[in-house]
Amino acid sequence: EIDWPRRLDLMQQHTGQHILSAAFVAQLGANTVGFHLSEDYATIDLDRAPLSDAELAGVEALANDVVFEDRPVLARFVSDEEVPSLALRKPLAHEGPVRIVEIPSFDTSACGGTHVRATGQVGLIKITRSERRGSETRVEFLCGLRALHDYQAKNALLMDLARAHT
Repeated sequence: EIDWPRRLDLMQQHTGQHILSAAFVAQLGANTVGFHLSEDYATIDLDRAPLSDAELAGVEALANDVVFEDRPVLARFVSDEEVPSLALRKPLAHEGPVRIVEIPSFDTSACGGTHVRATGQVGLIKITRSERRGSETRVEFLCGLRALHDYQAKNALLMDLARAHT
């Protein structure tokens, strides 16, 4: 039996990672070299450092533009013969039929994970912090309901602080 709320959360984070990774390539030429998804947050590691707050904000804005455009998220299997004709974000190290996930005119990646059907289902993508790690940068982010819950908690804290100082 599928735990639908958990599955939707994981699909939001994973598809959000595709969008954010493609936005980093489009805006900064920064490639994703690692991805981690936990119960509380997700991270991507990029092959570029440092990244300024303005650069992060620009990438986040582009990623959310793609979300709000509600583009389809398409998955299909392709043959070895078709792979060279695809504009893959990351070179493929696999032979044989491969599953491709595509956000038209934005990202094409080999991926076997679960994804939402349209980018609008990802919900808000929010970068919550970044950390330089030598020649790389780790970016922590939240998507969808995780981002909403984070915003609600931070807003409640700010409201409590404002009340305490009035």
